[in-house]
Amino acid sequence: MAFNMWGDEKVSQEPSSPDMSLTRQQLNEKYKKPLIAIDRDGVINECGIIKHPDQFIPIEGSIQAISIIRAKGYKLAIIFDQPGINRNELTLDNVESVNQKMIELFGQAGCPSVDGTLYNTSDMKEDVYAKPNIGMFKRLRDEFKVPIKGGYYVGDRLIDAKMAEKAKLKPILVRTGKYADDEKRINSFSNRSLKKKTKVYNNLLEFAQALP
Repeated sequence: MAFNMWGDEKVSQEPSSPDMSLTRQQLNEKYKKPLIAIDRDGVINECGIIKHPDQFIPIEGSIQAISIIRAKGYKLAIIFDQPGINRNELTLDNVESVNQKMIELFGQAGCPSVDGTLYNTSDMKEDVYAKPNIGMFKRLRDEFKVPIKGGYYVGDRLIDAKMAEKAKLKPILVRTGKYADDEKRINSFSNRSLKKKTKVYNNLLEFAQALP
C-alpha cells in the first residue's frame, strides 16, 4: 500500500512577509536562481522523532543558512521524510506544528518565504514519495509550479544523494545528522560514481556561504 505525501501547497511565509502578495509566477521571477531543496532532520535540526515544537533544535548556523540562501536569490523548498507517521510514532499534527515553528524561525532570521514544505509518511519501496523515489520533487514541480531543473538537494545520508541523482539534481551532503552512519557506504566502491557527483560540506551554513 502506498501512502499519500503531505505538505503545504502554498508558499510558507510569515504574516508580515513582503512575499505575501506575490503570485507563484512573481515568486519564480523574484527568486531567479535554481532550486535548493533541503532535508529537514539532520540538516536543519537535530535528528530524532520530533513531536513538539519545543523538540525542534536547530543545528548551529542552519537557520542563518536558510536566510542566506533565499537572500542570494535561490528558490527554496524543504523536502523530507517522516516514516514515523506510518509506524504510528507521530501524527500529521505533530509534524505540522514542528514545521510551523521552523517557518517562524526562518522568518525571524530574515527569510521571507519558502516555496514549498513537503514530506512523505512512509519509507515503503512502493510509496512513490518515499526516498529515494522522486515523487516529492515531481509534485513540487507539477503542482507547486516550482522549477526543479538545475537545482540541488541537500541531505545528510546516502539515500538523499541517490534521490537527488534520480531527480537529476546536484547531490549535496553535509556532515551533520546521520552522515557519519553512512560515510563508509558513501565512500564505498559500489557508490564511486555517485560520490564523484556529490559535494560534501561540514554543515548547511558552509554550503550556503559557498553559493555564488
